[in-house]
Amino acid sequence: MSTSKNSNNFQTLWNEILLKHAPANISIAREISELLDISQDSAYRRLRNETDYTLDEAAKIANHFNLPLEALNNERHSIVSFKTNPLNSDSNSYREYLSNMLANMKRLESFESAEIFFGAEDIPVFYHYSQPALMKFKMVYWLKSLLLVPEFQNRHFEEIELPEEFITLASDIFKSFSKIHSTEVWTAETALSTIKQIRFYWDAGFFEKLDTLLSVINDLEASIKVIQKQAETGHKFSSNGTMTASNYKLFVSDVMIGTNSIFVKANDFRTSFISYSTFNFMQTTNAEFNAQNEMWMNNLISRSTLISLVSEKQRNQFFKSIYKLLEELRNYAKENN
Repeated sequence: MSTSKNSNNFQTLWNEILLKHAPANISIAREISELLDISQDSAYRRLRNETDYTLDEAAKIANHFNLPLEALNNERHSIVSFKTNPLNSDSNSYREYLSNMLANMKRLESFESAEIFFGAEDIPVFYHYSQPALMKFKMVYWLKSLLLVPEFQNRHFEEIELPEEFITLASDIFKSFSKIHSTEVWTAETALSTIKQIRFYWDAGFFEKLDTLLSVINDLEASIKVIQKQAETGHKFSSNGTMTASNYKLFVSDVMIGTNSIFVKANDFRTSFISYSTFNFMQTTNAEFNAQNEMWMNNLISRSTLISLVSEKQRNQFFKSIYKLLEELRNYAKENN
């Protein structure tokens, strides 16, 4: 049936959604032409609703541009579909998790005005990939203690070697993240989760050497210092310590956030990432859900204190409290060596 005869006009709506969510710096017609292996003229006919997409073509476009087909349904606001990262005890699933995260970051980076809003119950995952010892600790913790990857069991932290691809992917994720404008809302307990994980590994005997533990603590402290520097300057920093052109805002909330939540906007594009299973995220472009998440994020920000560029005293006190926790962890480890 021709789309012109389709009373619901799904193809017109699909093309509107596609144009809204695609990065501004690409040619949609050329992208579709290459993706579907058709001529650009054929691609333009589809974009002008003169030729129907096949179901296979629509599915390919949805997957390529990370667009759920449920975006066509504007009626069922109570039904939201999410894209997830399936994780299991096979380390290859974590490789796919990192690859998907990098693809999302690269896509956001391609938008000129993309901004990430992060309600941070825990330290945003991207910062864990900024320092080598911290990166290894978080990956080992997730893979060994949460996913129960067999090859990581019954081995000390020092005995585990991560695949080089994991390190490369994670490093690239942080590089991409440093190029995107960000607004973060932390609480007094945001850093506690990682600190407790490090202490647990020490108490459980997973660290064989005190020096290894101290290197992880030092890297966490180095990461916090970068975040503090970002708050002081209002700009993000790359992994080599260079200030980027990306803006950075940091708020501190007295209200418990409850979960890690990310809201992203770029021009007319909106998407949300909600945490589950400790460190995994599920994503949706559902318009109704994103509107609710944006409202929640704005309300959270309105009840929080801005400590980037302003409020120097409060900013210094906030970070001083985190450094105190890190020093207490160092002393605890030394006393219980």
